[in-house]
Amino acid sequence: MAKPRLAYRNPSHAEAARKRELGWIHQGKAALGWSDDDYRYHLQQQTGKDSAKDLTRAERAAMLRHMAACGWQHKPKPDRPFDQAAKIRWLWGKLAKIGALRDPSDQALMAWLAHTTGAQVSHPKFLPNALASNAIEGLKAWLKRAEAKLASQNKGGV
Repeated sequence: MAKPRLAYRNPSHAEAARKRELGWIHQGKAALGWSDDDYRYHLQQQTGKDSAKDLTRAERAAMLRHMAACGWQHKPKPDRPFDQAAKIRWLWGKLAKIGALRDPSDQALMAWLAHTTGAQVSHPKFLPNALASNAIEGLKAWLKRAEAKLASQNKGGV
């Protein structure tokens, strides 16, 4: 029997989406010129709840549809380049700073990226977005483990 698909496999992605949608709801409230009383009235009518923080994913979507029907249009932020390469280098430097790397050189970073992503690139900026995101998540997990190990060593040595 197949596993049911979850909307978000990673809880942090679900939380990020929740925060983003709550932000949109509050932007819509301001753009529509609703007072707090107006906002709570619409929220109660659409979802039966009086606070956006208590809304489920479906209720947030319903509220956003209602706001769109009232004339609000979400205007996404203009595209700006997401510098994943800089984040990769920053995380690598942070790992080096806490002593988690045997070799903190650029050559070692490129070797790690090739091993992790399977992409042979001369610089992290040439990684496709999906692979760069995977590398960032891998570095963040590595950093979290290294910091936990360092903290436990410091506790044991005191």
